[in-house]
Amino acid sequence: MDMLPELLGRRARRAISNEALDKAVIARLLEAATLAPSCFNNQPWRILAVERNQENPHYQSLAESLTPNNAWALEAPLLLVFATALHLDCRLDAGRDYAYFDLGQAAMALQLQAQREGLYAHPMAGFSPSKLKNALKMLPELVPLCVIAVGKPGDPEKLAEGPRKSEFSPRSRKAVSEIAFSGDFSTPWA
Repeated sequence: MDMLPELLGRRARRAISNEALDKAVIARLLEAATLAPSCFNNQPWRILAVERNQENPHYQSLAESLTPNNAWALEAPLLLVFATALHLDCRLDAGRDYAYFDLGQAAMALQLQAQREGLYAHPMAGFSPSKLKNALKMLPELVPLCVIAVGKPGDPEKLAEGPRKSEFSPRSRKAVSEIAFSGDFSTPWA
């Protein structure tokens, strides 16, 4: 099957080097996110790029909002906060609010560009939204949906046992027949 190499190679790796990223690389990642499709081209995502360096107090504030299971992410030279608000995008009948969907497309576009750049990009839901919003002076109406740790490949031996084990585990995905259907939802795709 002819698939994009970036899709085939993408994994949520945790062994990330703390080596700083070039500003041009970060700019390409953010540009990739802007190229994602969205309802009526509303582009409802808001992305906060927080670089890890001595002069940036926001990195430590963001780091303190992460759950203990995401301590590995503190090596990453770049943390990206993806946020949106429902009013920033299409709000259709039957609860079809597109802001979250469109933000997801922007996050995936960024991850694919990161893969193309030879970087790891690991999205995380493990953070305290209230701590994050307070620390980063986020507008009250914005909902932070994920934080993505980005960096060059690092040394898996520096990870704690659980994350290290997952670095070497085989990639597992559900079979297409479990998530796709044909004709109606009672007939799995074959």
